[in-house]
Amino acid sequence: MPIITGPEHLTPETVIRPALPGEEDAVLDLLTEAATWLAGRGIRQWPRRFPRESVHRQIELGEALLITRHHKPIATGVVTEAEPELWGEATEPAYYLGRLAVAREAAGLGIRIIDWVGEKAAARGKTFVRVATTRDNPALRALYERAGFEHVADPPAAKWPTSLYQRATGG
Repeated sequence: MPIITGPEHLTPETVIRPALPGEEDAVLDLLTEAATWLAGRGIRQWPRRFPRESVHRQIELGEALLITRHHKPIATGVVTEAEPELWGEATEPAYYLGRLAVAREAAGLGIRIIDWVGEKAAARGKTFVRVATTRDNPALRALYERAGFEHVADPPAAKWPTSLYQRATGG
């Protein structure tokens, strides 16, 4: 079940909602901007551009989010209820947050998005919010730790050097 089915205010000027069919380029552009910014800092966390089909599928499933300010896309993310490739067949109910990308003009909004996912998770009885990040991005790992996430594992079989984090929801 998607985390959200319609628009909600994330902040007074910012709306979070499901990305809609036809908005693949908006999502891909935000991901590409983030990947380019990371690469400029020597971090190869994401491909230069994600495959269109992967974004299209996430939109179809209601997993892709688009965050806008004054109707302009400023962030995106994906929320799922399972991520077996990295986490295995976890038994605790959780939301898995991935592909979180925030436009440079909205830097700092990422923590609010993470907290919003946590609020939704708690309200729906989820035990955790879980994220995966590249093991080679110490700044992002530190951000998750400051946001209350605990390091769980560095899975050796992952496709790229990965660190897994989770934060209890209290739900």
